[in-house]
Amino acid sequence: MMRFRLVEAVSILLVAGAAPAAASCAEPDVTGLYEGTVKTGDGTTFEVTLNVSCADGKLGGQLFTSVGDFPATSVTAEAGRVTIGFSVFGAASTLELTPEKGAVEGAFTIAGDKGTAAFARRGDALAPGAWEPRLDLTPKEWRADLATYAIELPKHHANAFFTLPRAAFDAQIDALSKRAATANGDEMFVGLQAITKSIGDGHTGLVAPKDRRPMPLEIGKFGDDFRVVATGPEAVRAMGAKVIEIGGVPIAEAWRRALTLAPAGELEQLRRVNALAYLARGYALHGLDITPRREDAVYTFEGDDGAVFDLDLAGALPGVDVSLHSAMPDRSLSRQSNGAPFWCKDVGLGTVYCDWRTYENLAANAKTMFALLDSAHATKLIIDMRGNGGGDNTVGYAEILKPLKARPDINRKGHLYVLIGAETFSAAMNNAAQFQDETGAILAGETIGEKPNSYQEPRQFRLPNSHLVVRASTLWYAFRKTGPNVVAPDKEIIPSWDDVKAGRDPVLDWVLAQKSD
Repeated sequence: MMRFRLVEAVSILLVAGAAPAAASCAEPDVTGLYEGTVKTGDGTTFEVTLNVSCADGKLGGQLFTSVGDFPATSVTAEAGRVTIGFSVFGAASTLELTPEKGAVEGAFTIAGDKGTAAFARRGDALAPGAWEPRLDLTPKEWRADLATYAIELPKHHANAFFTLPRAAFDAQIDALSKRAATANGDEMFVGLQAITKSIGDGHTGLVAPKDRRPMPLEIGKFGDDFRVVATGPEAVRAMGAKVIEIGGVPIAEAWRRALTLAPAGELEQLRRVNALAYLARGYALHGLDITPRREDAVYTFEGDDGAVFDLDLAGALPGVDVSLHSAMPDRSLSRQSNGAPFWCKDVGLGTVYCDWRTYENLAANAKTMFALLDSAHATKLIIDMRGNGGGDNTVGYAEILKPLKARPDINRKGHLYVLIGAETFSAAMNNAAQFQDETGAILAGETIGEKPNSYQEPRQFRLPNSHLVVRASTLWYAFRKTGPNVVAPDKEIIPSWDDVKAGRDPVLDWVLAQKSD
């Protein structure tokens, strides 16, 4: 679950950075480091630090908040006013400031919340990129970051030791501090990530470095087998092959190490998804001592014909897209959306299929869905949430669930289906649980990996030397009032490798085959 409201923000920092549109650094000159407050419409006040600087003759900006970083989409300075535009989770937002003798003040609008802002100048502007995360620290700097982390994580998390005892937490930090004398940056990052993931919940963790070095393949787990389910051009020979070793390390051992970076307190399904991603990330493979460097990795595969072969695959540079081709054919209904946030199709026989992937522009997308239901005279609705990583569950409830609850033609057994999987996460998990509890929906697919009663709403802080971003859950949510702490499907269907190889989607196929009464 992720919601952005000013009443939940701890601090806001605007730092210089490249922006798509920028104003020249002319009068009014507002460059400098400021401290002050913002006050929301309900009177709540927050401390704020503001850094405005000029780079290459232009003003630029990036908004830093406790819920994430947001680059400026525009910066203009005219008529005695500076206006900064930015986007918060898809919502257009602005900060309008007027210089007043060593200070700036004005108003802000962030994701619908409005208020006032006032800042006093405290010094010169910070250099561009001053807070960019880095791993090339000295042992002394790493130990200082670890000391800060040991204090700040328990302060930020709602209950940091609900799974991991405090003594074990302290012991892990002490052990990593001792390793700082000889460990490389990737090893220190991975070590700190392992500690953070041992806290337990799926929302608490470090933000991965920009230089992830993603490999041109995706690995899936089918029973005890690890198979390549998507590749780039460099690895097409490996499509469908079993992964035997990575960097000479047997896949079982590589898997054991990767699981140390998965949230310890969540279900196996989420831990599996998280760990599989690390098997295709150069920084993680290097940090886990699976490969000697992050730039590339030698994978050993076994084809269905029994032939064993190696591929030395290079990880992509930052900013370079890794385009993977899936083993599942593009003609599959669940792949026809091309990654759209919310996509619907009349599939005939009174059935509408909707692939709900994100909460972006959900109000407008929901209206489109309901309009299609009516124009198609549909009596069966399939909502696919298997690839939904979350957003704001209150918006999902208001725009999707609540209106569906008022539709007796759809809200009944055999007419409403929700597809779920291991990657249905955060707000999507919350809404899936509500579908199961409050509507006539039949949930089909795989058990969701995140527990419905868990710590969520992450907020972040930065470490002083590495500037690594640490996210910690701040609130407890209970979306299961009775029974096991799990969102399990009413009809469990777990795709096999044979399904993937044949281009079948057994979950969707089963739902489409069900007759409406």
